Amino acid sequence: MIPNPPRHSPRPPVAALFAIAMAILACNTPPARGEEAAASAPAPASAASSAESAHARSHAETMRRTHLVRLQEHLEKPEDDLRRTCRFESDIATLPPEGVVALTFDDGPEPGHTEQILAVLARHQVPATFFLIAEKAKAHPELVAQARALPGAVIGNHSWSHPNFHDIPVAEQSGEVDRADALLHADLGTAPLFRYPYGNSSCETNELVHTKGYRIVGWHVDSCDWAFDGPNGLSAAEALSCGVLPAYRRDFLGHVVASVRAHRGGVVLMHETQHISVDNLDALIVKLQAEGYKFSTPAAPEYAASLR
Repeated sequence: MIPNPPRHSPRPPVAALFAIAMAILACNTPPARGEEAAASAPAPASAASSAESAHARSHAETMRRTHLVRLQEHLEKPEDDLRRTCRFESDIATLPPEGVVALTFDDGPEPGHTEQILAVLARHQVPATFFLIAEKAKAHPELVAQARALPGAVIGNHSWSHPNFHDIPVAEQSGEVDRADALLHADLGTAPLFRYPYGNSSCETNELVHTKGYRIVGWHVDSCDWAFDGPNGLSAAEALSCGVLPAYRRDFLGHVVASVRAHRGGVVLMHETQHISVDNLDALIVKLQAEGYKFSTPAAPEYAASLR
């Protein structure tokens, strides 16, 4: 049976972080370090070795910086200004369809990880959405083909090379979208989806992607998988930026499950590059299915209100 915490009407994103925290406290007791904590234990060597690469560490550090800058802007700037300048189009203020979870994976394809993710999804017959970095898709077309072959899978545009759109001029943003669209177009379907790198957007690129027929996809639940890579768990600022309660700052699986419960569904953000998402995917699906959740994708009609 799906837990029944209070559901909150739309509100500014930072306030929502605190509201989500209160909902999680209302409907979850911190798990004993049993099954859920065990699933968040150090990764098997095969997955951990990939995540320990210099590239993976650098990518995680970049995500860490952008998340903290994002949090600072939300805390310091009026929400009306952020909306007027389209800074964070990936913030979803609307409620998700109740009891429906949409798993999404960014930054792939990732050799060694993509295959594991697809195997778990296929075993459980769960669909998912893959927001691909087109430059990586060009280098690994076989992995794109494997993702496309998963029943119910959706391929989305995540730019050509994954820059921070807040740091590059509009013309370069357009080039990132257009180059990715040219490569991935055949895999995107008739109602293509776009997700901004780091969730950082601009009004000009919003107009461009809408002109091309894209819908912009954000997330209700940020797994914060990039931040669960250290021995001491998340810092207070990292936890706030992702809506992670103190009880779950060292418990990745517990955090994601608790956040889904608080929203009673929603779009879940994970990354193909992060071993902790790969290694906990099976346990996450099993746990959510046991609680009565169904799986879909943001492309499904029930998620139309959550897209931009």
